[in-house]
Amino acid sequence: MLPYAPFLVWLIPLVASALMPLAALNRRVRDIYPVLVGFVTAAFALSMIPDVAAGPPYANPQITWLAIPGLITVNIGVMVDPLSVFMACIVAGIGSLILLYSMGYMAGEEGITRYWFFMLLFVGSMIGLVVVDNFLWLYIFWEMVGLCSYALIGFWYKRPEARKAGFKAFIVTRIGDVFLLVGVILVFLSTGSFAFKDLHGALEAFKVLPFALSAAPFLMLMGAIGKSAQLPLHTWLPDAMEGPTPVSALIHAATMVKAGVYLMARTHFIYMDVAPDIWLTTLLWVGAVTALITATMGLTSVDIKRVLAYSTISQIGYMMMGLGLGAGAGFIFLSQFHLMSHAVFKALLFLAAGVLVHSFHGMRDMRKMGGLWRDAPVTFYATIVGVLALGGVPPFNGFWSKDLIFAAAMETGNYAALAFAVITAAITLAYGLRLIILTFMGEKRSDEVRKARIHEPGVMKVPLFILASLCFITGFTGEGFAGFLGAAHNGITFHVEPLSVGLSIIAIIVGALPVYFVYVKRSPPPESFALGGWGVIQRMLSQGYYFDKFYYAVFVDGLKAAVQGFRKSHPGILNFNMSLILGGLIVLALLLLTFGGAW
Repeated sequence: MLPYAPFLVWLIPLVASALMPLAALNRRVRDIYPVLVGFVTAAFALSMIPDVAAGPPYANPQITWLAIPGLITVNIGVMVDPLSVFMACIVAGIGSLILLYSMGYMAGEEGITRYWFFMLLFVGSMIGLVVVDNFLWLYIFWEMVGLCSYALIGFWYKRPEARKAGFKAFIVTRIGDVFLLVGVILVFLSTGSFAFKDLHGALEAFKVLPFALSAAPFLMLMGAIGKSAQLPLHTWLPDAMEGPTPVSALIHAATMVKAGVYLMARTHFIYMDVAPDIWLTTLLWVGAVTALITATMGLTSVDIKRVLAYSTISQIGYMMMGLGLGAGAGFIFLSQFHLMSHAVFKALLFLAAGVLVHSFHGMRDMRKMGGLWRDAPVTFYATIVGVLALGGVPPFNGFWSKDLIFAAAMETGNYAALAFAVITAAITLAYGLRLIILTFMGEKRSDEVRKARIHEPGVMKVPLFILASLCFITGFTGEGFAGFLGAAHNGITFHVEPLSVGLSIIAIIVGALPVYFVYVKRSPPPESFALGGWGVIQRMLSQGYYFDKFYYAVFVDGLKAAVQGFRKSHPGILNFNMSLILGGLIVLALLLLTFGGAW
């Protein structure tokens, strides 16, 4: 391990972000500096692997951050264990490649210093989130991640769509954050500490859990649902595609949406011996339903980045399913193995899509593309590798990680969830192949695509080569990764079963054949699905099952109408005084929930 790596791995990018204005005094230094910081951060993260691989006891260095004698002492400590080191390596490794790619993608953009500042802050905050050893600092970094996502999604703030998308992401994820905050407060009131280890010790001491500790995992699950864009708080993520494509890659592959999965994995270690079955069942079905429903949304989307966004929500559902299948290190392995696979192939897919979006000056409509495989050969083959990995086609990594989830679902008797997972896998390959055909096959379908010159600079191609290689290599690391996370001691063996492989093959065939007939043979042609009953279904899918329409009708337009009606009937009241009243009621409700749970 490099000296002081557990602290420097997140302090380096955080401090570097603060120094970004100084680096920007020289244009060349401005662009090279954040990339060097990214790779140095990755080196520190990777250096911790040998120490953790050697086995426990793991290092847990701490520094006193806040001390009020006789009242409270809060340390800022880091937890150097397999889960935290793995996540730090994912964030730093994938993040460094995205920073390198950004040198080409963001070249000449206005506000580039602001971009580099928030990207480094994003990476540092996410690494801090996954390595700290207590809920208080996890929550602080959790909010820092949310702030960075808001700033980067709305980076092109002169565009109304970008401003709205950034604001929407900030508001929707705050809903989950409120639940998480209440859960953290309940843990502190029940145990007198924010530390993960103290919560674990307190749970072992209780024969019957108090209400506060019984409610905490569900409150934290709501926080994870918001951050990881699971149903019903998923609507912010497709709109977040208004940000620069490297930002989309970072959010989907290495940061933000993986925070919720990490939180569930971390609390899984704590609650796995005492959690009621209803918690695991809730986790399982949040993941299963989200995976299937959002996969169907990807079937009709025509925006190349929104297809990938729906894919991310769906694949995060698989990770939640892996955790919900049971209590033990083996189920954490299932979730994290697919998290690793997804981080690699989703970064690859977004960066490949970014080559096209960059060349077409922001145009993302696949209906206007086509015939690009000759103009962008590297992007074409990178997309094929990414789609095959996403669709669970052997020998790429997505096949191995999904297949293990199928096998575990059979082994634990969760056959209904298994059916959801297999159907989702078929749909996933279908919209992935549809993306390839619409984007790269056939003839170019618009003048802006015909006139455009595809740019594949070396600084953007290198990350594609690395990630495409990793899509193959990481699939064969399952056994070693299971040992690294301690899954070999869970009492259940997870390995590829002939029946689960058969289900994977069936999903591949069922997903590929309709795409072949509709988009290649055009029998029936895709246009025919816009008519009759199929048209109703297509409109429903393209509108995301009307989640957004419902939320706007109730929580935006409905609330606005109620406030305006009250103002007309009570002139002069609904200003500062009404704001105080509403704020007081919210605070009172939270206090009652908090102290009521503690009592």
